[in-house]
Amino acid sequence: MPIGNLQSGAGQLKDATQKLTLAWHAVSESWVDIKAKQFEEKTLAPVLEEVAAVMPAINQMSAMLMSAKRALDE
Repeated sequence: MPIGNLQSGAGQLKDATQKLTLAWHAVSESWVDIKAKQFEEKTLAPVLEEVAAVMPAINQMSAMLMSAKRALDE
């Protein structure tokens, strides 16, 4: 990954989040108790919310870094 390229990391984070969500859906079909609910509410949901919140910032930072790199290359 070249310096300043945040997109490949963002893509990996997005892929990992999708895999986590799919895995949780599979597990939650058979894990149905209070601990599963607590895990989803206290652990999984906050992680997914944080990832969703940070993705726009990663995209914005990536665009800014690419713009700076182009300016320096001129």
